[in-house]
Amino acid sequence: MALAGLLVIAAVAIVSLTAPRAANAACSRNGTLNAAQLNSVFASPGIGSRPGAEGFGGGDYQHAYPLPNGRVLWLFQDMYFSDDNNLNVPANNAAHNAGLIQDGTCFSVLGSQGRDFIGDALTVDSRRWFWPLDGEIGADGNLWIFMVDMYNPNGTGATLGAAPVGTWLAVLDPMTLDVLSFAPAPNSSAGLFGWSVVSNDQYSYLYGHCYRQFIHDVVGPGQFDSSCMPSSYVARVPLGHFEVVPQYWNGSGWTSNAGNAVPVMTRGAANPMSVQWFGNVFVSVTKADDWWGSVIYIDKAASPQGPWQTAQTINVVGDRKCDVCGNYSAFLMPWLDSNGQMTIGLSNGADFTVWLANAALYRPTFYSASVPALTPPATAASPPAFPVVQGTAGFVAVDPARLVDTRIAGQPFGRLAAGAQVELDLAANGMPSGATAVALNITAVGPAANGWVRAYPCSATEPSTSNVNPLVGQITTNAVIVSVGDGRLCLRSLSDVDLVIDLNGWLTINSTVGLRPVSAHRLVDTRLGLGGSTRLQPGQTLEVQAVPGGSSATAVALNVTAVDPSATGFITAWPCGIDHPFVSNLNPQQGVTKPNFVNVRVGGGGKVCIFTTVETDLIVDLSAEYRPDASARYASLPPQRLLDTRAQDPPRHQSNLSYVLAMDSIVAAQVNLTATEATEAGYLTGYPCMTDQWPGTSNVNYAADLASANAALLTNSRGYSCVFPSRTTQLVVDLFGVWTN
Repeated sequence: MALAGLLVIAAVAIVSLTAPRAANAACSRNGTLNAAQLNSVFASPGIGSRPGAEGFGGGDYQHAYPLPNGRVLWLFQDMYFSDDNNLNVPANNAAHNAGLIQDGTCFSVLGSQGRDFIGDALTVDSRRWFWPLDGEIGADGNLWIFMVDMYNPNGTGATLGAAPVGTWLAVLDPMTLDVLSFAPAPNSSAGLFGWSVVSNDQYSYLYGHCYRQFIHDVVGPGQFDSSCMPSSYVARVPLGHFEVVPQYWNGSGWTSNAGNAVPVMTRGAANPMSVQWFGNVFVSVTKADDWWGSVIYIDKAASPQGPWQTAQTINVVGDRKCDVCGNYSAFLMPWLDSNGQMTIGLSNGADFTVWLANAALYRPTFYSASVPALTPPATAASPPAFPVVQGTAGFVAVDPARLVDTRIAGQPFGRLAAGAQVELDLAANGMPSGATAVALNITAVGPAANGWVRAYPCSATEPSTSNVNPLVGQITTNAVIVSVGDGRLCLRSLSDVDLVIDLNGWLTINSTVGLRPVSAHRLVDTRLGLGGSTRLQPGQTLEVQAVPGGSSATAVALNVTAVDPSATGFITAWPCGIDHPFVSNLNPQQGVTKPNFVNVRVGGGGKVCIFTTVETDLIVDLSAEYRPDASARYASLPPQRLLDTRAQDPPRHQSNLSYVLAMDSIVAAQVNLTATEATEAGYLTGYPCMTDQWPGTSNVNYAADLASANAALLTNSRGYSCVFPSRTTQLVVDLFGVWTN
């Protein structure tokens, strides 16, 4: 309460060919800020200030909109710019809508004193203005934000007589945040559909609330319009298509007649819902009776229309910041924090003159709460495209060893001929008892033509999937985990090619080491000095602190990327503390950005060593640890194609236009991600989208018109995982196995 199918994302222009980080290496994206951290951020004035521009002094009705590159746009109603707790000077230091841009742990102010960020040209400060509601990334790749058109004929602003007269839509470029258009919404009524916006993998749902809070000259809940303020409604549009006229829930189905809409929740004197979907449950938070209420309600439902059931209440009377203060406008953040907890923002305020003298009274407070579980438990809305098989194998990391190099005489087999099948006897190469799969690094050298290489157990049917996509004139590498079958590994190539095969580990039923996914984060980026090093020189070895010293982790899953190497060469990862092995994990090519997935044993002190033969920048991202105390075990599956956007139009997660893959109850999927037919260079990121913000990491780097593939772990979050492409591309996802508890 202010008291006074194809993914097309051409608009999402990202210059970097690797996942970008904040310009300042100190702006860490290692995990999502939790409620306590956000409370610390908003405890002081001047958040996001920069030379010549004061920062956030105070504001209410906080909204957070995820952006495709991992940033967050925060917008507030009646935001005040100040680097001091006294907001009385300068006199013209407010805007009806302005905010902050969050990049990891760093913030920068958005907007300027006396000028509204959206709708400024139509604003008459105390008579007509626009306040932000909710919004999401739309199907066109732009950010769509619903706005309430407020009008007070008395010219006295947010006081008696002020009321909403319509709903507008602002369309923003999600990279530059330029306002591309601002016009009435398809339902432009004062029903304010768009008060809260949430999407699942089928529809985008628009919750409506009348917001008529300044109707009666009464101090207390009686000031609300009792005919509508207790109730919230819901409408829907096709996923991400906010330009479409909605359908409305009428109690038994969806109708195009807005007049037949019925409330989905009614409570107290005022009940504006803020709703999110966490993969297998819809969650709503409300501050019933708004300013004068005492409780935040957390409600749950299996469907967006309900029925809604109260799961928890949080009494917030004692959290009011002064004797004459109130708290109001509960907002549910659209992701979970690093501990898997929901974050709820609550506005604070007092009489105008009170908080002008002390801006600390006009800043939000944040709360943590557990995601409520449904009874009976709900499952993901879409079933997985693969059988969920119970895993039985743990990981045994080995010191890297070379098994095959067809360029050298006396190898188990020679250069592969186009279409020919060769065999590698794994039993003769140290395969342990109980082995079900093997972790290898396969490198294709000197292919006669662009094509593919397959690795599969000879005792099984040859799959139609591929593991490596060789390119003429390049050395192409990929990590694979492949079932061992009867111990004979078969390989086939579309074209003549030399192969180099290195061993990194085994999956065996006799191992007690399981998989523990972590929130993907960047350990090293030499471009920024992250990880303690600048650009690497030929012959240099970098020690990477993969896990803390004393950790029980025996190995880690990394993504290692060579950025702008000066020449062609190779990069090797191995456990620090042993001699440098004669193997490779990645083969940089001059001027080409290349990644590879690396399973590697952890050496002394939790360190992994990385050696390069060429000058290059290096990026190292961590996605998982292998630990004796982790319960997830591996099960190989017959290789199968989960997704091919050339033939399918899969659902997308609207926070950043990621492709959504149903994971059911598995912990993680071992996959191969391939970008093909790209229009320009970009990258892919796999991450648990239902709970995490885009993590600022990458798995595949692709160029225009060339197929680029890399192995990856897709971590499950409440039934789903996502793959985000930074530029327009076709995406292929092949599955090779699953990790289950």
